[in-house]
This record gives sequence, structure tokens and C-alpha cells, in this order.
Amino acid sequence: MLILIPAPLFSKPPGEKSHFNKENVPKGCASCHKGHGKYNTPMLPEVKRSFCFSCHGDITSIEKTQSKGYLSGKIVMDNIQKEFEKPYRHPVEKTGIHRYNEILPEKDPSMPRHVVCGDCHHHHFVTHENRFSGLKGTDRSGLNAIVQSEFELCFNCHSYSANLPANQTNKADLFNIMNPSYHPVIAQGKNLNVPSLVPPLSASSTIKCSDCHGNDDPAGPKGLHGSSYNHILSKHFSDIDGPEDLFQYELCYNCHRRSSILHNESFPYHDLHISTEGVSCRTCHNPHGSTRFPHLIDFYSSAFIIRPSKSGRIDFIKLGIGAGKCYLNCHDKDHDPATYPAEIKKSSSPSTRNPSRR
Repeated sequence: MLILIPAPLFSKPPGEKSHFNKENVPKGCASCHKGHGKYNTPMLPEVKRSFCFSCHGDITSIEKTQSKGYLSGKIVMDNIQKEFEKPYRHPVEKTGIHRYNEILPEKDPSMPRHVVCGDCHHHHFVTHENRFSGLKGTDRSGLNAIVQSEFELCFNCHSYSANLPANQTNKADLFNIMNPSYHPVIAQGKNLNVPSLVPPLSASSTIKCSDCHGNDDPAGPKGLHGSSYNHILSKHFSDIDGPEDLFQYELCYNCHRRSSILHNESFPYHDLHISTEGVSCRTCHNPHGSTRFPHLIDFYSSAFIIRPSKSGRIDFIKLGIGAGKCYLNCHDKDHDPATYPAEIKKSSSPSTRNPSRR
């Protein structure tokens, strides 16, 4: 969704805005706009999606644009088009749906989900330093304002949209700072005891959506265009139970030290759950936030292995730092409750195994 702000368009030297820098686009406005242009476009020679790829596509398209004098031959352009060919991507290929006057978050539950380049990049205001400059976003309350933080742009489509898919949730609800816990995207997190964090991260750090979502190729162009991993994740993460290894939870281990997790520095039975039982991080933790429990605890299983305990509860109660109790049935083991560190059978304790084997 674009917000048109013609008055300040040239309030700064045009060269500071990427598409007004004649070192990049020698013919200025005429590099993009042609007479009347193609029908239903802002005087472009072709539809916007394919037109963007004339400069941000493969080498053949770029050289063709350069040969016409529309793009400088001195600059090297990333092939963004290639990123949209990955199995998980923002669906810019869904053409004919976007409306220039559409309002986000979407109000019509019957409107098909779609996206165009202009939803994330304003072609007039974008700069190398600020790819979201000039865009209207959605704040944590669902109100519209000029994007100041990256999450406000993501919330345009992933928060209060009436056409959210059935398997997706309002991310503004999960990142709500009134929740018992959340990853610190909107504000600093509530848990001040996180010994597993990889420096320079600390309990007072904040992160961005793009710290987890983005290009899986570190040598490729940055951005949330496409990835080989589900949910456009930049690193591999499995939400299905299975053997623990560095690749299985590569995304988590990008911020949380694997050695700390497997040596139970933050929870006395991490190693037991992850290594011995093969339980996915997602089985107990929601990577966005939890509306019910601290520590991102949000019991879930794609294999439906979590069921209520014999007393009919799925619950977690925090008893202090490094202490709590769970009510649930997981892998046919009834916790009603399972309390830690007290009342845990010695045979279940990680101390009976040798963690140094890793």
C-alpha cells in the first residue's frame, strides 16, 4: 500500500532518493514513466511487477535496461526476481488483485491474499539506508502511521487483516507487550534471566522481524522476498519433533547458544526434552509470543502429541527462576503436574547422563 506525499517529494536533494539519483537512473523520471504508459499503471511501459524486474531482475533484463540508457552501467544490481522463484516467498506473482486505493490491513475477508513490490518499497521515497521510507504502516494498536519500525510494515498484512488464513494468527496479539511473554520486537522482553543469549544480545535487546525471516542465502540480497525454508525463514527450523542437531534448530541457535540449551542453563530439562525425547522447540514455545504463559510457552504439536493431563488441564505455572510445573500429557507421559526442580524422579534427571558427549 502506497501513501502519496507529493509536497515533500523533493524536500531533500533528489540524489538522496535511489530512484532520483541520476548516477543510477540517468534519464531521471523518464527512466520509468513513458507518455501515457500501459493501461492501469502510473505511466509505466509495462505492469509494475515485471517492470521492477527490468532493473531488479536477471542479468539479461538488467543489460537490456542499461542498453536503453535507463539504468547506469556503473552499478551492480541484485537479482531480486530470483528470490521470488524460491518455494516460500511473498506472492508477487498473484497479479490482477492489487488495487491502487486499497487500505491495509485488509477490511474485506473475501479478498485474496496478495502483495506487490510497492507494498514494502515506495518507489519515490526508497533509499539505500531506508527501504521502507514513505510507507504507511500499522502500529501495535491497529492504527495507521508512517512506518518508523519494521514491524509496523509487517503488521499491514500480518496483524489485523480480515482475510488472515485460518492457520495464521494476529502477530500484533502475540507481540503485545501486555502478554506474559513475547520475543522483543515491539519492546524489550520481560524475562531478565536469559543465559543462553549469544553476545552482543542481552535481556535488554530488541530484535526485528527480519532477524528471523529473510533470505536463506547469506550471500544473496537481503530482505523478506523469498527463502528455501518455510515461513520465509532465513535459517532452518523444524516445528516437528525429531532428533536434535545443529541444523534442526539452526534458527533458534542463531540467538540462543546451543551449548547453553543442551547443558540446561535456563531450564533443567531442556536436554532431556530436546535430545532424549526429540521434542521440537515449537512443541513448548511459540516463537512470536504467548498470551498465557511466561518464557514463550504455548503448548502445541503438529503431530497432536500434547493432550490434557488426567485432570483435564494443559497448563504451566511459574514458581520462580528455574522452577515451575506443567499439566499436560505429552508423548503419553502424564504430567499432572510435573514439577521442577523438586519432585522430579532421579532417573529422569539430565544429571544421570553425560552432557559432555556433545
